[in-house]
Amino acid sequence: MTIQQTPSPKLMHLKSLQRTISASNYLVGLGSYDITGPAADVNMMGYANSGQTASGVHIRLRARTFIVAEPQGNRVVFVNLDACMAEQLVTIKVLERLKARYGNSYTEKNVAISGIHTHAGPGGYLQYVVYIVTSLGFVRQSFDALVDGIEQSIMRAHENLHPGSVYVNKGEILDAGVNRSPSAYLNNPAAERAKYKYDVDKEMTLLKFVDDQWVPSTVLLLMELQ
Repeated sequence: MTIQQTPSPKLMHLKSLQRTISASNYLVGLGSYDITGPAADVNMMGYANSGQTASGVHIRLRARTFIVAEPQGNRVVFVNLDACMAEQLVTIKVLERLKARYGNSYTEKNVAISGIHTHAGPGGYLQYVVYIVTSLGFVRQSFDALVDGIEQSIMRAHENLHPGSVYVNKGEILDAGVNRSPSAYLNNPAAERAKYKYDVDKEMTLLKFVDDQWVPSTVLLLMELQ
């Protein structure tokens, strides 16, 4: 006697997901590289306080790159920096290196570089005077660490492009931050304030990168928080 076991709905759903991912028309690439820079005697970026200088390394800083590409078509690059912000000159130099290495695959049209707004990283890498007053001018060591690290991070992501998918979800995080000046916010027109549920943006977006074997590679969390 032959007994045929009916797959559970959960197993059937998992297999369906696996087939969907295997048939994905996207390539996903992830890369990371060190951008720590000078560890001491350099002003930290963000607080505009000349007395706030680095005196050692607590946690090393990194550039993390996410590439999503069509096999023979468009692609987009997002680089997330453990830095106060990205910077125009840094981006220009990175794009110059990418052009020399990959031609027109990566340009200002499809490469986005963003900082997490930490104030615990070295400053002096920006090209405009107002941002480098407290670092007493341009700090080449900070600048080179960023440019080199971003380039290497993108190279690593490019080299490990493989079939995969990106899943997106959104949700509210209610206890992660507050409006620093609720009274000032109330000066906005009532019609403007009526468009929003809260006086700060509490929505978080999560992107989950999965390879073609249904193995999660990493997640990227996006949320406005000061």
